[in-house]
Amino acid sequence: MKSLQVVPPDWFKIIVGLPFIIALLWFGRDLFKLLSVAFLIFVLATAFTDRLGRISIRGTAISGWQARALALVIFITTIWLFTVISSAAAAEIIDALPRYQERLGEIIQRLEHIIGARTVQAVQTAIEELQVGSLIMFLAGGLVGSMAQVSLLTLYFLFLIVERADWQKKIRLLSSPNPRGPDFAVIVRRAASGIKDYMWVNAVTSAMSGSVAYVVFRAIGLDFAAFLAILIFFVGFIPNIGAFIGILLPALVALAQFDSLWPLLAVIVIYGGADQLISNVVTPMMQGRSLNMSTFMITVSLVFWSLLWGGLGAFLAVPLTVIVMVIASEMPSLRWLAVLLSRDGEIDYHE
Repeated sequence: MKSLQVVPPDWFKIIVGLPFIIALLWFGRDLFKLLSVAFLIFVLATAFTDRLGRISIRGTAISGWQARALALVIFITTIWLFTVISSAAAAEIIDALPRYQERLGEIIQRLEHIIGARTVQAVQTAIEELQVGSLIMFLAGGLVGSMAQVSLLTLYFLFLIVERADWQKKIRLLSSPNPRGPDFAVIVRRAASGIKDYMWVNAVTSAMSGSVAYVVFRAIGLDFAAFLAILIFFVGFIPNIGAFIGILLPALVALAQFDSLWPLLAVIVIYGGADQLISNVVTPMMQGRSLNMSTFMITVSLVFWSLLWGGLGAFLAVPLTVIVMVIASEMPSLRWLAVLLSRDGEIDYHE
């Protein structure tokens, strides 16, 4: 007599499996954070390489290996440049922090008489919940914490670029022979396409905002101008609150550094105005397809990944949510999750 095979329902698999996944992401966060950053840099470098391949110099197109070599040099140089600037800024920030805290404390005491202690406390609580300090330490510590980790990040990125063709072959071989099951190659291709578009648009617009910020900050003599410009570049990838953090930190530095309010107004009006122009004019012009993600669910994912991985989690929130959404859309039992994550409930999936 054949024994009946009991197949647990999907809801039971989710309830049992989700805590294990979260625990794995938490206890293995040091490894997964580094791999995630390396993967996102690789995706961005791939987008850059694809665009280089469309350029021709005097009628001669740039070959594939030339585009990959150029992207490799540019991105590794950029990683280490950001690391050196951020690491150098760490010592300056530590030295200046007591002085800035004292001055900001005096300013807060004055504000309490104007707007009330309850309002001031609410603003301080909001800033703490944004985990701005975690993001600052993430950058000031040298992007990922130490030179050893940056070296490891560089190696990950290098191997991903060198083995790009091999990975594409492996993904094709992993395609599912079952037409009713999820196709791994389709999942990877769709996720990579969505992340690539998101990363490219945000990288270009964030670089524009960071460049404008550096020019403005240097012109007014703001402390840590290069570091703040790098910070603005990275917070440009954080949805909803990134622009707020980008204007808040240099405004606080200007408020604490200068006795006059003119530098503060320059930061808010000149840099803030340019950033809004980039966000509301340039970004929509560059965006081809929308990620079709709910703003509310993006905010939820931002909070979730921030709690799990700190400031870096906020930076990775959207790409990681895109991956979850694509995987869910390709699995019939999880398609409801993709519908919840989407903006309009209409999702694409491979039939």
